[in-house]
Formats: sequence, C-alpha cells, structure tokens
Amino acid sequence: MSFERPYEGIKVLDMSQGIAGPYCAMLLAQHGAEVVKVEPLQGDWARSLGASNGNHTDYSFIANFGKRSLAIDLKSDEAQGIIDALVAEADVFFEGFRPGVIARLGYGHERLMALNPGLIYVSISGFGQVGPLRGKPAMDPVLQAFTGYMLDNKGEDGIPHRTHTVINDMSTALYTFQAVAPALYGKREEAKGRYLDISLMRGAANLSVIRVMTASQEGELQRNLRTTPSGIFQTAEGWLQLVTLQDKDFMALCDILGRADWKADESLRGNEGRRAKADMLLDGVAEALLSKTAAQWREMFTEAGMQNEILQSFNEFLAHPQVIETELFSYIPLDGLEQPMPMPNPPGIPKIDPDTPFGVSPVTGQHNDEVLAQLGHDADFIADLRQRGVIITWTG
Repeated sequence: MSFERPYEGIKVLDMSQGIAGPYCAMLLAQHGAEVVKVEPLQGDWARSLGASNGNHTDYSFIANFGKRSLAIDLKSDEAQGIIDALVAEADVFFEGFRPGVIARLGYGHERLMALNPGLIYVSISGFGQVGPLRGKPAMDPVLQAFTGYMLDNKGEDGIPHRTHTVINDMSTALYTFQAVAPALYGKREEAKGRYLDISLMRGAANLSVIRVMTASQEGELQRNLRTTPSGIFQTAEGWLQLVTLQDKDFMALCDILGRADWKADESLRGNEGRRAKADMLLDGVAEALLSKTAAQWREMFTEAGMQNEILQSFNEFLAHPQVIETELFSYIPLDGLEQPMPMPNPPGIPKIDPDTPFGVSPVTGQHNDEVLAQLGHDADFIADLRQRGVIITWTG
C-alpha cells in the first residue's frame, strides 16, 4: 500500500458492463487496485454505446482507465477454470447482469464466495435482486422515469425532461465505491467477505433524497421555490443562474435592481414570505435582467456576494481559466481522434497520466496473454485458445 495509491495490493475482478460497475472499478484502479476486466468476445456493450472511436465510445473510454482486459467466451469449457482462478485471488468481484443471469453462467455469489470466503461480491442491477421488477432491464433513463426525477424536471412548457448526463449510473458508481471501501476496511479485522446488492434505483433514491422527502410531506412539487427569487433567467445576452438564499441576498438583489419597494416590504422577509409572492418576484427579476448582459449581471451580483453564474457550454467550461489552473482534466490521446480526450482527475489521487498504466483505457482483450500467463498458462495454451476463438483481442 502507498500513500498516493492506498488500494495497491487489492485485486479486483470486474465482470460488469455499462457504466455504474465499470466506473466504480475504474475508481478502485485509480486508487491502486489491480483490476482485470473480463469481457465477452464482442466486448462490454458500452463499447458500442454511442459514437465509436476505434474500440471505444465515450462511456467505455472513461470507465476503464487503469484496468487490464481479458476477452473470453464465457460459455467455453476453459472459461470457468480461468475465471475461478482469478476469483480465488480476488478481493472484490463485480457483476452487472440482470438477476439470475450470472448464476446461470456459473458465477453466482454463493458459488464464488464458497470458492473464496473473503470475497466482496458486488451485484449491480437496475432494481435490485428481489421484488417484482428484479428482472426488468433498466438503464439511466428508465430510473429517471421511475424515481420521479423526470416529472420533477419539467420545463416552463410543463413537459417532463430527461437529464442527458447519466446521473443515476454515475451516482450509483460513487455509492458503490463508498460501499466497497468499508467492506475492504472490515477485512482488516475479519477475513469474511460480503455480498453487496446495489441497484440504480437505490442510487437514484439517495441522489434525489431531499426532493423525495419534500414531496412525501407536501405532495407533488410544482417547482423548487425554497429560495425565492432564484432560478435561470434570460438576459440581454446569455442566461444566468441566480440564487437568492438569505435575507441579506434579497436585500442586495433589491439594491442592484433598484427595487426599494421590495426592500421596504416587511412581508418579503424570510423565504416563507417570499415564497408566498414567488410569481410576482420571479416576474420582476426576469423583466429586470433583460436590460443587461449575463456578464454584466454576474459582475454586479458577484460583487454583492450573491451566488450566480452564467450558463456555459461544456466546451466553455473546459476552456475556463479556473478549470485550467486547477488541472481539473487530463487529456488522453485516443485512436481515431485528432484532439485528446478530456478526462477529469478524480479527487484525492494523482492526476491521470497517459504515459502510465493508470492513464490507459484498454481495448477488448488487450491483456489476454499477460493475464493468462500470470495464472501459469504457457504460450502454447494461450495460442490454442486464440486459434479456437475462445479469447480474442480487438485489432481494428
């Protein structure tokens, strides 16, 4: 174990696909764990999710940094012996199939935890391993619909909207990382493993907990008026997010907008008072902000200590001096692209370096020979597997 890579010496076998499981395993790799990604011969389905750059899409590229890839026919006679050997040495095992599928393949948690009693076995699914929806396939958009997020995310036109960022997959990856950490820590005192049943539904519920709690008490929410007048406002040039959090912010807003009448109105003290007159306040702010550009308003509101920001594109975000100076992103070359791909550096560990194993996202089966050789298989055995199509390496 090292100070910078505290999971050095930890071995992880990643048989998950998509985003949540692979991204969590990638975080373990960035913290020093040795992660072997076991893929079917056609590769993780995330490799075909969206525009392809060589053997990668954006999803597979970001979720597999620092791993080694073994691509093998999971139904072959040799696969179980190879995977069992990897499991026997592993500390953590990930799978992301629909409930029941992994057991039919021969890698269910009961069998693998009998093989390796100290194994932390992680199952990630859409709705969990039990319940009426256990077998229902579900990616991020399905969970946005199921958990209330889309109905809560209505535009001014009243139409529910999906957030394109895969918030439930990414949050579930982080919650899974959080769950694996204490499980690994617990093994310091007891060698016994643990089975973790993790779902996108559970991740979504925890991510939206404040809105869920509020809705349970107040009924269906129309819009978030907790801090009023706050929101996204159009200006003479650009859009601005403005947050009026406390009375001092409201007083500053009144001064900036020249609304002495609002400032003198005792009924507008406190958020409850302002919520009661939300429509009047929001309409007034919206009309006033059309008189200047977003940049002009940002300067005025920032000087007054109010939270605000201009709405930026992703590319404007990447180019911002704050992002550059904090080295928020590393830039990783990828076959087929003229420009390197931006990869955010996870908190608490060294920045991702494309000249080290931590900065490489493997193609399908890139490390077949290396992984099999470490298990004691000789070159003839490996060549025979390749000749019979049991293993495969993507070559373009």
